[in-house]
Amino acid sequence: MGAPGRCPVTDWATDFDHTDEEYAARAPEIWAQLREECPVAHSGRFGGTWLPTRHADVSAIAHDTENFSSRGVIVSAFDPGDLAPVGYAPPITSDPPFHEIARRLLLPAFSPKAIRPLEEPTRQYCGELLDELLDRTGPGDVIDAASGYAQHIPVRVIAHMLGVPPSDGDRFRVFIHRILETAGQNEPVAPEETLTWYLMEQIAARREERRDDLISFLLDAQIDGRPLDDDHVIGTVALLLIAGIDTTWSAIGATLWHLAQHPEHRRRLRDEPELLPVAIEEFLRAYAPVTMARKVSKDVELGGRTLREGDWV
Repeated sequence: MGAPGRCPVTDWATDFDHTDEEYAARAPEIWAQLREECPVAHSGRFGGTWLPTRHADVSAIAHDTENFSSRGVIVSAFDPGDLAPVGYAPPITSDPPFHEIARRLLLPAFSPKAIRPLEEPTRQYCGELLDELLDRTGPGDVIDAASGYAQHIPVRVIAHMLGVPPSDGDRFRVFIHRILETAGQNEPVAPEETLTWYLMEQIAARREERRDDLISFLLDAQIDGRPLDDDHVIGTVALLLIAGIDTTWSAIGATLWHLAQHPEHRRRLRDEPELLPVAIEEFLRAYAPVTMARKVSKDVELGGRTLREGDWV
């Protein structure tokens, strides 16, 4: 179980591993168990990791930017180093006050006016995907809605926003698997096979010739009258590519998984389509596709435990 080469978990309170298949299958049950046993669990994996399971503790961490840094947001074998306040993927890895600066920089590119033109092409593409699935599916066949449908949608949209070929989607999936699903525990790869290399090639092409895409937008952007450095551009584009694709296909896949198991909910949405906006909000709440991490900036007490500087949370 878990990532290749990792030992199976024997005690979730003292040895949890978020890459373990059992965790993916029954995380809410594990959280409930830990709230009763020890609300702040610990593991020696990944160089030392803590897992708070109470809302009050999670909320306190999210608002405590003095003791908990966003410079590391994915618990993995990769240590992001001390890159605060910018971080390696601004704005999500940025600490105040730079977080607000980096976030505000992106607002024009993600305003309703900027995103609205993507709606109809995306809707049309979803219809094409469904038609393709139906064309190759016979009576009694089983469809994997995650790999056959959900995973394709954000890949196509993000590729369009970045101005790269839709065929690069297969490379995107490899990057996501390597960074998120195995949490940096995979075998080393050649430099030219990495996400950073891929993005450096794209940036070099835009420096030669600007296009109407997000990479060109970032190359033209400025902070205090100065253009963004390449690390900032690479990090922000990587954030969009990794986080934008994985969270979206996970949310769509989890929603379809729920509706497949609850035909009464499926029938209700069919009969009462006006409920769809509320249903989408509820699916996002119940099957939240993101687990955020922090790095402990200095020793701090939480839930009766002492978290050490450099630990993951």
